[in-house]
Amino acid sequence: MDLSGRDRIVVEKDGEEIDVFNHVSVSTHHYVNSVNGYETFEPTVSKGDMGDGPKPEAVTPRIAEMLWHEFHAEVEDLGIDVIDPESEEVDVL
Repeated sequence: MDLSGRDRIVVEKDGEEIDVFNHVSVSTHHYVNSVNGYETFEPTVSKGDMGDGPKPEAVTPRIAEMLWHEFHAEVEDLGIDVIDPESEEVDVL
């Protein structure tokens, strides 16, 4: 099943219905300290095209991989689960 064109995939896992996002918006917040040159980049992940909207409960493995490579963001550290809709453990609804 090709799920690449779907922004949101509704699955059932462990009896729970979960929206798994295959499309997210990312905003990056910067903090710069002029005293010691310290700089951080803090990403905020939002559902689909929502910009500053709520964060998704779950994303696909591909989105998680892209967030790591582009923003060095571990989605689990952001409180977002990674669910593979093609896994045998989940049913696509």
